[in-house]
Amino acid sequence: MFEVWEEHWPALELFLAMRTQWRVVAGMGGAHHQGIDYTALYGHPKFARLSYDEQDALLGQIQHIEAGALDALNEQHRLAEQEAEEKHHVAQIIEARAELGYQLESQHRINVMELMNVQHLPSCYQEGAFVA
Repeated sequence: MFEVWEEHWPALELFLAMRTQWRVVAGMGGAHHQGIDYTALYGHPKFARLSYDEQDALLGQIQHIEAGALDALNEQHRLAEQEAEEKHHVAQIIEARAELGYQLESQHRINVMELMNVQHLPSCYQEGAFVA
C-alpha cells in the first residue's frame, strides 16, 4: 500500500486522466512506451485553467510519475519479448529433437534391413516375404 501526499493529488489525478494518452511505438520488435502525449495534457481542462506557475509545478510532478510508469511499462514489454524469445528457442529445440529422432529411426530401419540383407521383392510375392 502506498500513501499520496495531499499536495500531489492534483498531479496524480491528472496523470490518471491521461491514462489513454500514451505515445507508443510498435514494430517488429514489440511495443515501447515513449511517454504521455503532452498535447492532450496541455488541452485538458484541469491543466489549461491553471496559471503558468501552477502548470509548471504540476507538469514537473506529472513527469516524475511518468518516468516511473515508463520504467514499469517498458520493463513489462521487455520481459514479454524475452519470454517470447525463450518460447521460440524451446520450440526450435523441440523441432531439432523431433528431427533427430526421425533421422535415428530411419537410420535404424536401414541398419535392420542391411543386417537382414532384405531385398525388396516384386509385388507378386506375399506381404512380409523376404529373401535372406
